[in-house]
Amino acid sequence: MTIFCTIYYICSYIETIPQIIKLIKTKSSHDYSLSMLTLQLIALISWSIYIFTTKQNIVVYIGTIVDLILLFIVDFLILKYYKNFTKA
Repeated sequence: MTIFCTIYYICSYIETIPQIIKLIKTKSSHDYSLSMLTLQLIALISWSIYIFTTKQNIVVYIGTIVDLILLFIVDFLILKYYKNFTKA
């Protein structure tokens, strides 16, 4: 089952990293849905609470931490550039 978990995390990272690159290059986030990102963050925090309160494989712990870090980076960049967008 660890292979499926690893596949999930790899796909999740492949999905998130281009978002980070796009945000850094364009310095614009007006085309992102803040409500979608909020729901994604709530889901990942809920998942993390579940993972860290149960006994899991080390791959799951590491994958969840990296997933959280990447999502926080995306959220930070979106809020940073969203703020710049509203000033314009």
